[in-house]
Amino acid sequence: MIQYLVKNQVDRIQCNDTGKRIYETLAYLYKGKPTPLKYSDVLHRAGCSEDGLKFWLKQLSNFGVIEIKELSFSTFNLKRLDKEIEFIYSTL
Repeated sequence: MIQYLVKNQVDRIQCNDTGKRIYETLAYLYKGKPTPLKYSDVLHRAGCSEDGLKFWLKQLSNFGVIEIKELSFSTFNLKRLDKEIEFIYSTL
């Protein structure tokens, strides 16, 4: 089975469990306004590697689900998070 992240019931990208955990962690930590976050906090809660986190932050940003701005090597600002998404499984 293949897992997809679907935006607006039209656009979709293939996503693994790490990507899903990172998105769910960001959704949990996001306050509805620009939120400063530490990479270590997201890493600890999502339970993934630093490279995995940076990969999925870039992919989610490119897909338009999140908007981030790096503040330093250890922190970033989560400016926007789209909550109108869903995760689906497909056998295709």
